[in-house]
Amino acid sequence: MNSRQAIQMTIAHSEPDWVPLDVGGMNISSISSVLLKRMLDHFDLPETFGSSDIIQRIGTPPDTLKRMLGIDTQRIGPQRIPIPEGFSLWEPPPCPIVIEDIWHVGWEMRPEDIYFHQHTYPLASGDLGEALEAYTFPRVDQAALTAGVRSRLMGNQELFCVLDRDCAGLFEMSQRLRGMQSFFMDLLLDTAAAERLADALLEYKFSYWDGMLAEIGDEQVVVAEADDFGTDQSLLISPELIRQIYLPRLTQLISHIKKTAPNAKVCFHSCGAIRPIIPDLIEAGVDMLNPVQYNAAGMDLKGLKRDFGRDLVFWGGCIDTTRILPYGTASQVADEVKRVIDIMAPGGGFVATTVHNLQADVPLENALALFKTIREYGGRSQGASHGIS
Repeated sequence: MNSRQAIQMTIAHSEPDWVPLDVGGMNISSISSVLLKRMLDHFDLPETFGSSDIIQRIGTPPDTLKRMLGIDTQRIGPQRIPIPEGFSLWEPPPCPIVIEDIWHVGWEMRPEDIYFHQHTYPLASGDLGEALEAYTFPRVDQAALTAGVRSRLMGNQELFCVLDRDCAGLFEMSQRLRGMQSFFMDLLLDTAAAERLADALLEYKFSYWDGMLAEIGDEQVVVAEADDFGTDQSLLISPELIRQIYLPRLTQLISHIKKTAPNAKVCFHSCGAIRPIIPDLIEAGVDMLNPVQYNAAGMDLKGLKRDFGRDLVFWGGCIDTTRILPYGTASQVADEVKRVIDIMAPGGGFVATTVHNLQADVPLENALALFKTIREYGGRSQGASHGIS
């Protein structure tokens, strides 16, 4: 069994020979470039690596490390923003640096920062409707996307391919363009303009996925989409607003994706306490849920597996990245990974990846314990199930 077959089995809700592992298949299931550099140094692997998203300062694991750790996925997708000349992926910049993405959103990183933070909001001034009239949305280079997907598919025989998005979801992108506080007011005071913005973003996504999926045919791939609706305690906006504005458009997007690529499975990322809208996401056509933030309100793993395990693949939830992984001991990390595997792996439908990216503050010994436990307790070392069926 190879990596592609293992994930195909778990997607079909059958238990493969090992618990599949994703690191770097998406820009929200990856690893800090700072931590990745420490891991490569630890294993004495003098390999260079790139980044699909320098805003989050994540790194792309080299193939040698993928084989060592037992990673089963391959991200396919463009860089979120080009890497500036001379920019280090793991060292702080000597002076503040400001870069701009294709949406004309500015991002700044200072010497004391670990990540970039948003610096400018192109739709921030005045009335949202008027700002939209003056704003030029980026255009998708479909030919370049198609060529990139084609070359990556041809060069990959073993790993399972994940086609990743190049921007956030309709709700989150609206906040990035307008500013969170102003946009939340728009949702209530100028709903029509908020919906116009959502429609324009949806059209961009239609065009993007047309380019990404043009040559997929009958290939089974995962399509990674996202929109962050949750906090640790609740949804960011009411479920009624989500159902009014965003779920109908998400349904259109997923229908478009699956019409273009009939065997594609849609993995939807939304952080936080989103249990109230999980049935809505399933109805919209979501096949997989990420990051499965199990410490958020209502997101207990046993309940999620019991209530939604027949309808969803859980792509994540392997370990919490805010408490145990950065602040626990290596032994506590191993114990937590085993606990999660025992709950989520039986019957398939589980791809092990952390609750969002592995961050720069994770101790090396904890990261090593994480991957060692997934590999051994998850059955990869033995090449057979470890008996959790």
